Amino acid sequence: MRYVRSKGATLLLLAASAGAWAQTQEFSAPAAAISALFPSQKFVEWTSAAGDWNGDGVPDLALILAETDGPVDRPLEIRLLVLAGVPGGKYAPLSASSRYCSAQKFYNLEAKGTSLLVTAVHKAEGDTLATSTLQFRFSQKLHDFELIGKEDLWESQAQEYGRTSVNYLTGKLVAYERVKGRVKATKEKRFEVPRLARLNGWDCNSYDDGVPN
Repeated sequence: MRYVRSKGATLLLLAASAGAWAQTQEFSAPAAAISALFPSQKFVEWTSAAGDWNGDGVPDLALILAETDGPVDRPLEIRLLVLAGVPGGKYAPLSASSRYCSAQKFYNLEAKGTSLLVTAVHKAEGDTLATSTLQFRFSQKLHDFELIGKEDLWESQAQEYGRTSVNYLTGKLVAYERVKGRVKATKEKRFEVPRLARLNGWDCNSYDDGVPN
């Protein structure tokens, strides 16, 4: 999975988002926040998960949104949106991607401390499984999520297995295979650690992860 960075477009998206959220709007329900944040598009919730990523003791909400009724001349858009919980049951925008990565089947969201794990399931039929998981970690300093890890997994039958794990904090890629019934690391690569990508305005189609092929 490799992408090409478009810095101008990303900066423009970040600037627009910062301006829209500068007043820290609060909404009574996630649906109201979605409508206000994306007034020119219609999104519906695909899946969601709760967690306290910003550590303020109030549950936050992460959502995968799927566009409906979009133009027929382009693919429908997917967004990853995180809403911060506000005392009293309200929500405020915390971070949102531009175009998130597509999944051929469905998504799983999971909260682990300050990390948000987003798994795109591409195949889940019988004994065959293929997934791609991105790990975002919330930064109190930036007040946003940063992409710190990626894992691709494919498994079929009892002996067919492959997994690659990328750590963007250390600049290390490790590939695993099943050898004689046991999963072992079979390849390691080092790469120059890129500046960690931020979720706010992040575009799956224009992100260069810096990992060598």
